[in-house]
Amino acid sequence: MPGRKLKLEMPEVAKGIDERHVRERVGWRKTRLLAVKLVARGQSTSAEIADLCGVSRGRLFVWLKILREQGLDALLIRGQPGPKEGACRGVPAKVLEQLRAKLEAHEFANAEQARRWLKKAHGIDRPYASVWNWLKKCGGVLRVPRPSHSHKKPEAEREFQEALGGKLVALGLAAGSRVKVWIMDEARFGLHTALRRVWTVRGQRPVVGRQIKYQWDYLYGALSLCGGETHFAHVPGVGLDWDASYLRDLVATAPEVTHVLVRDQAGFHLRDGDPRLPAQVRIIDLPAYCPELNPCEQLWDILKDDLANQVFPSIQKLRAGMKATLRRYWESTGMVLRLIGRPWFSVQLNASLKSQMSC
Repeated sequence: MPGRKLKLEMPEVAKGIDERHVRERVGWRKTRLLAVKLVARGQSTSAEIADLCGVSRGRLFVWLKILREQGLDALLIRGQPGPKEGACRGVPAKVLEQLRAKLEAHEFANAEQARRWLKKAHGIDRPYASVWNWLKKCGGVLRVPRPSHSHKKPEAEREFQEALGGKLVALGLAAGSRVKVWIMDEARFGLHTALRRVWTVRGQRPVVGRQIKYQWDYLYGALSLCGGETHFAHVPGVGLDWDASYLRDLVATAPEVTHVLVRDQAGFHLRDGDPRLPAQVRIIDLPAYCPELNPCEQLWDILKDDLANQVFPSIQKLRAGMKATLRRYWESTGMVLRLIGRPWFSVQLNASLKSQMSC
């Protein structure tokens, strides 16, 4: 059954509406006059008129109510302006500040938790969709958190960022020595398929093949803090002997240079001064439980994302799958330097160069 045509039944308004609509130059007034003009013609349904004017049917009927009760001039007077872009209706400013603070503190895993907090703490009971919009307007975004060890000491992290230059000088390298400073780490990869989010078409749930197979490989890697070079090596395990082997391989790339490695204090890492270290290698330990200081950790995340949702039948195939991602970094020093991208590295390295080391 076709929709009922909407009629104005106000001949005094309909008489001059066409001319007034043509003369009007202000956009929002012109839209309201167009709606009245279409209603006066009596040839369209409310849904058709609302669609042509780009408004909801409810808004259209609000305009018609103002027109019938107060006249056309009242319809063309805008009332109080709406909220500024990004504002949240129904939330006091103080509550909004608290909501932002809780977002910055990562206290909500989902919008439902925020909705319950608003209701319990402030008596604001609104639908899930409204609270979700408030979170977005506060700058909120859903992200997978990076785990941080419960024993981490933020002050130790800050102290290291300020002391790296001094630690380099304290190594006592001869003035004019050629030095390469590396940030180094290792990661475990395996044939057990890791699942990650994928792009798909709205309304479809993606399905990927998965392999449960506990066979592992280890990737050692070092990034040059000065030049952006890289050095990677696949090894079947971790341990002091494998660590010494990797360091010998790294030294072989530039035997005439002193290689300073900044890395964590894992039990299978040789310490500075250990007789098993190659003569050209010096070690600076990162503070405990501070993986965020090491940009290699970020590279491993990128690599794991690229390997996710795939089945590799063997370690050899897994290593081949890593190659495309690693190649982007060993062929582009710019990508490595952007990955390192921590201003305090540059500040501390520049400070250490005053000791006449050449980087």
